[in-house]
Amino acid sequence: MNKALALAAFSLREILSAPAYRALIASTLFIAAGAMAISNLFLLENIKVQLDLLWLGMSLLTTFYVLVIAGSLLAQDFTQGIASLFLPHMSRSTYLRARVFGIIAGLLLLLAVMTLVATATLAWGLNYTPTAQAHGVSWWAPLMLSGMTLLQSLTILSIVIFTCSWASGLVEMMLFSGVFTGLAFLLPSVMQTMTSTEVMAEVPDWTAALIHAVDYLFPDMTGARIALAIAHGLPLPPAELTWFLIAQMGYIMLLAAAGFLLFSRRDL
Repeated sequence: MNKALALAAFSLREILSAPAYRALIASTLFIAAGAMAISNLFLLENIKVQLDLLWLGMSLLTTFYVLVIAGSLLAQDFTQGIASLFLPHMSRSTYLRARVFGIIAGLLLLLAVMTLVATATLAWGLNYTPTAQAHGVSWWAPLMLSGMTLLQSLTILSIVIFTCSWASGLVEMMLFSGVFTGLAFLLPSVMQTMTSTEVMAEVPDWTAALIHAVDYLFPDMTGARIALAIAHGLPLPPAELTWFLIAQMGYIMLLAAAGFLLFSRRDL
């Protein structure tokens, strides 16, 4: 356990010292300022537009962090023999788990900074917005957006772990991780159209089964709709939110477990 904690702390220090990570931390201020400036163009919905832009900024920052910073960290471990320096002193599962804990710690720090900046931005906006225009907007909206961002970031991280556990090179790892993540964001809207009653009635049974199989292979990355519905005070069935959370957590655990299993048998 001490070795795992030491490696996790080392991983976090390695991430904190990366110029790209420092640039992400600094960009939180620019995102907040941009959200405030652009939202002022919408006279009646400026606070809600501001939340939309803050959610977009959170998603972009964390996606870049997981794909580029975390992905390159794992890739260099597997392709440049860095993992071999630690494996004589701990098992492969312990090593990978410690690395992932360090990556998640960096992700939590990034989200904490973004949440504080977003909360301060929201507080400033609420002070200058009529009560009628801010209807449904609450102080905990940035925290809710941060929570949904964390969930989707962990989903992307599970994709990165799975991809890096079997891919052979840095380019291959980054390419497949990016493609899988892009499909995870794009497929929900496409599948919603393809699985409609009208479409299913026109296709053969085997085609319908294939469409559903493809739909099950990728996670449902529609957290933006759920998070913003709650943040804006819009009605959201509790059953829908519960099912989304269960499905996301299940996908994260299954894909991460598959990645750990493949890594334990990988030839380094």
